[in-house]
Amino acid sequence: MKKLSLILVLSAVGIVQAETRPLPPIINNSTYASGAAYSSRATSNQPMLEMLGCVERLQTELQELRGLVEQQNYEITHLKQRQNNIYADIDARLQRIEMGRSATTTNSQRSTQGNLAIPAAQRKAAIEAAKPKPKVKTTATEKADFDKAFASVKNSHYQQAIKLFKAFLQDYPAGKYTDNATFWLASVYSVVKDKAAAKKNFAAVFTQFPKSEKAATAMLKLADIYLAENNTAQAKQLYTRISTDYPSSTSAHMAEKKLQSMRQ
Repeated sequence: MKKLSLILVLSAVGIVQAETRPLPPIINNSTYASGAAYSSRATSNQPMLEMLGCVERLQTELQELRGLVEQQNYEITHLKQRQNNIYADIDARLQRIEMGRSATTTNSQRSTQGNLAIPAAQRKAAIEAAKPKPKVKTTATEKADFDKAFASVKNSHYQQAIKLFKAFLQDYPAGKYTDNATFWLASVYSVVKDKAAAKKNFAAVFTQFPKSEKAATAMLKLADIYLAENNTAQAKQLYTRISTDYPSSTSAHMAEKKLQSMRQ
């Protein structure tokens, strides 16, 4: 009986000690090897994601550039067609002018024969009356005449522009817009392929009006004509002169590029 009581007491003491023993700590596996490997994989994928983003942006930019190229090709085609139309229009106008001159000459001959029967005094009075009255020249009329001639250039009426600019230069040989009129007359001659007249008038711009805002551009245009004619010596001389006479102009920068291409 005593032994049984002793065994029960010892069992109760073991149970109490077992209940009071602390539990082992909870292990967080994310801080060990498997967690570290996951973090390493995420870090290694970041450059790949950035590269994919760059590829997408490049594809977008490539599509935009293709669109620009297509638009420029369309505009170039349109400009070529317009230029062909301009040349055809110029040829038609020249033919009409030549036909008109022939008809005028015939009518003039007939008129002269008819006038022989009129007394000399009456013929002289009629001639004087038929002469155009001198035009009153003012700053306002000069501006109006220049604008009228320049409008013909903008509307591609080149033969009319030549006629108006030549009349302008006769009326205002030293006017406010004389240098501009000379420059545009040379430009129109260049368009209609009258190279001799174009060279003469481009040279007149920087020779007669060296301080004009068109002087450097006129010199560059003249140099370009010489280069197109394979007169490289004359072209090189003018390109070099632009850099010397008008060093801060846009034309000087373009002339320097032309000289560099000629050296290659």
